[in-house]
Amino acid sequence: MERLPGKLPNTSSRLIAMAVNLLGSSQEVMARMKCSAVEFEDYCASRKEPTWAQLDRLVTLIVDEQQAGITKNREFLRAARR
Repeated sequence: MERLPGKLPNTSSRLIAMAVNLLGSSQEVMARMKCSAVEFEDYCASRKEPTWAQLDRLVTLIVDEQQAGITKNREFLRAARR
């Protein structure tokens, strides 16, 4: 899943798409979720839902990546204002 499909049918597939967009790699997201390639494909296609632990890792990944971006932007703005 290197590009976003047109319609994402459930929350899990939307979160996976967001994480792939943030990290730039479905392989990285799959590794961070700690799931197999077959499971990941099923999650992306909405044939199966991730476990609660995998969903937690996915949400944590997204939050951490967003926080890193916010921190980077704040540092950039702080430096630009000097």
